[in-house]
Amino acid sequence: MRSFGLALSFLTIIPVPVLREVGEKDMARSLVFYPLVGFLIGLILAALAYLGQLLELGAAGDALVIAVWILITGGLHMDGLMDTADGIFSGRDRQRKLEIMRDSRVGAMGAIVLVVVVLLKFSVLTSLSAADKMWVLLLAPAVGRFLMVYAVAYFPYARSGPGLGQSFGDQVQKIYVIMALILLLAGFFIAGVLFYVYLFISLFLGLILIYGLARILGGQTGDTFGASCESGETIFMMTVMIGIGIMNL
Repeated sequence: MRSFGLALSFLTIIPVPVLREVGEKDMARSLVFYPLVGFLIGLILAALAYLGQLLELGAAGDALVIAVWILITGGLHMDGLMDTADGIFSGRDRQRKLEIMRDSRVGAMGAIVLVVVVLLKFSVLTSLSAADKMWVLLLAPAVGRFLMVYAVAYFPYARSGPGLGQSFGDQVQKIYVIMALILLLAGFFIAGVLFYVYLFISLFLGLILIYGLARILGGQTGDTFGASCESGETIFMMTVMIGIGIMNL
């Protein structure tokens, strides 16, 4: 329970009491529960969407879901996405990209990517049936957070100095990724076989993105962890929408 509470406090703004000092080993162990935190976030979002359906809020209800989605994480992952976009699309060398990503100011590319991701998520929610929307909201946050676990476990930290991405130190074990994957797959069981297909396609595309970022930057950072999460959520949502469209042809 302590590891889950630590994961919950790290990934959301939900207050969780910490009983003692947290070390790198504690942070590493908490990775196992990242998908579970994702499912919890998804449950909150799905409940909010259901309430929006009852109140017949329409597109305004979907916009409210997106706003709460960002708020519940304190905007941390979205901030990482914007910083990553500013660095990656700057056209500079690797070291300069990392310096730009550390800058707290948001550049043009970061703002553009933010708008694109929010619009894509919003468009998916407004396009899906009520039932499919609930499944997407429940599952997408878990997909994004599993990709974070993979990025943390399999790539070195790209910076030489301190940073949020170094919170795990060298304590991360590959078994944590397997355990997180088991939790992810178990959660998808209730959605049915078709959603496993959407999951595997999304993970494949998400891993391509993660490897691409690592190749450009020489590893991962706290910003790219957030970018992987946001991108993974969006990829899964788009995959589901496209898959449903193909099924309805």
